[in-house]
Amino acid sequence: MTAGIGKCLRTMDFAQSLRHYDRVLEFQVEQVDESREVAVVVAPAGEPIVLAGLSAGDLSEYLADRCDAPQPGQSLYLGAPDGFHAYRDRLLAREDAQGAWYETEWGWEKLTTVDPTGYVLTFWGGRTLTDEQILHYYDIGCERLQAALAGLEEHQLDLVRSPGKWSIRQLVLHLVDSEATSLAMAKFALAEPGRDFNGNAYDPDVWAAGLDYAGRSIAAEVALFGAIRSHMSGLLRHLPAAWDRSVRLSSGQTVTVRQRIEPLMGHALHHIEQIWETRRAHGLS
Repeated sequence: MTAGIGKCLRTMDFAQSLRHYDRVLEFQVEQVDESREVAVVVAPAGEPIVLAGLSAGDLSEYLADRCDAPQPGQSLYLGAPDGFHAYRDRLLAREDAQGAWYETEWGWEKLTTVDPTGYVLTFWGGRTLTDEQILHYYDIGCERLQAALAGLEEHQLDLVRSPGKWSIRQLVLHLVDSEATSLAMAKFALAEPGRDFNGNAYDPDVWAAGLDYAGRSIAAEVALFGAIRSHMSGLLRHLPAAWDRSVRLSSGQTVTVRQRIEPLMGHALHHIEQIWETRRAHGLS
């Protein structure tokens, strides 16, 4: 029995979905319980997912305590497989995959595909950037956030780019909290390289509800974002071999400063682009 899996999808038609993941998306099917309508499928980059029918019942024997279980129409995020571009080309050539490809100036590459239930599977990859390139895009995040918010009135911060998506206000508070919750790991790595780091997991949806992203001002958070970016940029320029300093997690994984800063760089720019999408959707570009 496979246990402790961190991703789960409930399907409208179990048999149809299982065929789709096997034949269209090229996932590996590791185990199937047809009587319960439960299967474990493995994405091309190696991530296991519990695929289950609506009547499958309790899946706790398969799942980790914290599980990524999106609703239809939402995204399940996956890593890029080896041969990502070849995999992309195969999916984009199939009409039944409903594939789409997205690239950014800062190196991110994203392949999306929609399954029969409506889940959006999002595969993330990207080209390798130099440390100087990472720092360049990290630094301009503050300028771009200010530009994306310029001229907006308070009530316009509650606009969304499409139904069910986060508002501009929520996007800003989310990207700032992602910076703030990542600061401790990066600072420990810089100050005490090689030490153990035991931080709690960060669930953006839980924080959005618990910290009332929908109802708060963003002024202090925008200032905090700029302060964190300026502070970290200064340390990265000042300390020798800063990018390769690291901490060791309780899982045994070693995480370098580079592995924290590069995702944060792209994460903020990605959400800033979504703010611009929201503005364009409402004629505010």
